[in-house]
Amino acid sequence: MQYHFLLKDKNKMKRNIKAICLALLALAGMSSCSDWTDTEIKDPTDLTTTNRDAAYYQRLKAYKASDHAVAFGWFGNWTGNGAKLENCLMGLPDSVDFVSIWGNFKNISQDQKDDLRQVQQLKGTKALICFIVMDIGDQITPEMPQSEVDKGTTWDEWRHQFWGWGSDEASQLAATEKYANAICDTIEKYGYDGFDLDAEPDYAQPFNTNKELWRNDAVMDHFVETISKRIGPASGTDKMLVVDGQPERIPAKYADRFNYFILQAYASSSDRSLDSRVAMQYDHYKDVLSAEQLAKKIIVCENFESYASNGGVSYTLNDGTTVPSLLGMAYWNPTIDGIQYRKGGVGSYHMEYEYSLAGIVNTYPYLRKAISIMNPVIK
Repeated sequence: MQYHFLLKDKNKMKRNIKAICLALLALAGMSSCSDWTDTEIKDPTDLTTTNRDAAYYQRLKAYKASDHAVAFGWFGNWTGNGAKLENCLMGLPDSVDFVSIWGNFKNISQDQKDDLRQVQQLKGTKALICFIVMDIGDQITPEMPQSEVDKGTTWDEWRHQFWGWGSDEASQLAATEKYANAICDTIEKYGYDGFDLDAEPDYAQPFNTNKELWRNDAVMDHFVETISKRIGPASGTDKMLVVDGQPERIPAKYADRFNYFILQAYASSSDRSLDSRVAMQYDHYKDVLSAEQLAKKIIVCENFESYASNGGVSYTLNDGTTVPSLLGMAYWNPTIDGIQYRKGGVGSYHMEYEYSLAGIVNTYPYLRKAISIMNPVIK
């Protein structure tokens, strides 16, 4: 870490003795670490101390409301409690803009409710629900009643019965509208900040799926049209709608319905590999988005379920320097038709896996450094 002290007189020096000692202790504990353990910079003021006042949080929220490259992650294993903050949203770096809850987003405990409200109200951090959308009713279909179990009803039969999904297009569109609205109702019920549509229709999945919502373009069209009336930039609300996985599978005409396109750019090793991912998105959306508009929607992410301990895979910068790939993503900005534009941001999958790493003092060291790279201190 870098500490800057301005000692104008002896009295001020005395007042800073304690702070200096703490800083030296921190440096000693990090002697085996390198520069990337710096705390992220949120605004021109020194915000690395732990004594936070109301003015600090006002500045933090103002920063998050500004036009900047965002910090994001899929947050899993959420409990909202524990001796450490590893499983709490309040344990995230203050400068994280928004997260997608991966997993247990429903039937949450009081601890989770309290954790969610605190991080939203105090830090201005937004929390979205997220799941893979393949079949009608995914993730929010009620459990099958015992009466249906006794009749031998299968799960697919129960889903179709509950949502009204039939073999004809009219019933499928009606069921899709009911489902999209139910997702929005779930967001409102728990007080979440939006929805992360995990769109992976062309990827192999570790579960059985009929990919019902992707078989007929009219069905997915209706899903996006319905849900974007209540959340996302076209809704007139402050709720977010983002898409990850395969944003290019969303019809281009709906580009303005989404805040961000999130790319699972796992194990990327260079700017070229990231640019190739962006090129696919630009080819899909170029008739409705300018290169600059597209770039500012792009968030690239690393897989910390696999690579948290090292901050990603080895990533080679244009000057030949090798850094962990999350940091490479932070340094990178997309080049489209020979012109470089600012990206939307960076993130990680299972971000909580880097909460505590062996030999490193700071929590979330790679994410903190990535934030400071994208949004450096103003001097």
